Amino acid sequence: MKISDSLIETEMSELVIGRSSEHNYRDITPAHHHSRAQFLYASTGIIQVFTPKHVWLIPPMCALWIPAYVEHSVRSLSRVKMNTALVEAQAASVLGQQCFIIRVTKLLHELLIRLNAIEHIPASELLSSDELSRALQILIFDEIQKANSLPIQIPWPQDKRLMSICQALLQAPEHHKALNTWADEIGTSSRTLMRMFQKETGLSYRAWLQQVHIAQALSKIASGESIAQISESLGYTNPSAFSAMFKRHLGQTPQQFKYKDAYNNAE
Repeated sequence: MKISDSLIETEMSELVIGRSSEHNYRDITPAHHHSRAQFLYASTGIIQVFTPKHVWLIPPMCALWIPAYVEHSVRSLSRVKMNTALVEAQAASVLGQQCFIIRVTKLLHELLIRLNAIEHIPASELLSSDELSRALQILIFDEIQKANSLPIQIPWPQDKRLMSICQALLQAPEHHKALNTWADEIGTSSRTLMRMFQKETGLSYRAWLQQVHIAQALSKIASGESIAQISESLGYTNPSAFSAMFKRHLGQTPQQFKYKDAYNNAE
């Protein structure tokens, strides 16, 4: 989408505001919201984000787009460095009112770091920090709009019994318990539990678990694990079964995704 001249004239309200911070493993940022949309990006490390209806596992070189006023909390799953951006709400509206995961290009990664570094650069070393900031803001917003989204989302239930099952699966996604086993544990029937999953998450039990597996797999791919290692860690009987599931959801095999990810990072 072409950026209109009006966006260039948003100096007073700032099109994009950078935010950087560092967090230790298991640090939690309590639930909050912003009057701007947020491009929530951990330039180093992995984060888990809770929004009212979803939980998001954000692997390296991916970010979560969060529209303005959407409440969210953040949990660090490793040591994390954030290089995030807050986008003016009216401009951000072109990206819709739903959260989604975005793949971060190498260019966008570097632009975000550069924007957040401006305030730490001595004025004597900058020809014009205001002009540089405005240029970076426009480039960042343009890159966000052009970036590819990933069809990964993990709907989060409100029913406390179902929530306990989903939390257990997030912690140990390799435990592929049958529905009747989970049903016995919470004192209901497998048929009732099946209906609960569909009503609360909009997905079947199997489809919900596969979303968790894909999100987990992306982080493992980024950390350099082999496809065989990833398959085994997620409880699949063989890599072929895992690869087939992965391709059904993302349109490419884990090997293809891994190669493309490595290629992009090398650019």
